[in-house]
Amino acid sequence: MARPPALERCVLDVLWRGGDWSVRSVLAAVDPTLAYTTIATVLARLHAKGKVVREKDGISWVYRAARSRDEAVAGEVARMLKRADGASEPLLVAFLDEVEAVDPDALERLEALIRARRESS
Repeated sequence: MARPPALERCVLDVLWRGGDWSVRSVLAAVDPTLAYTTIATVLARLHAKGKVVREKDGISWVYRAARSRDEAVAGEVARMLKRADGASEPLLVAFLDEVEAVDPDALERLEALIRARRESS
């Protein structure tokens, strides 16, 4: 899976804080030494990709994330499972290995979530 360019990820990290952001406020939060047009271009690209929404505020645009960070990550995982095309078990095992390496207690929480999901169905 292709990772988003680093600057796009930094901009998304800012927008995931919530609220509406102007280009200038994103610039200040990401790196004030960058050009205003650089951040405006990144925001326009993210908008074209559907990752941010924008609205007019006077003569300027204000931006916000189209989805929360959790929703975006869940979407990436779902896309990877679809691309596995029927061979999702090795992908899931690899995912569990990575999760366990990062957070050993996460597997217990995941098991509890699965159990709760099955009980509510």
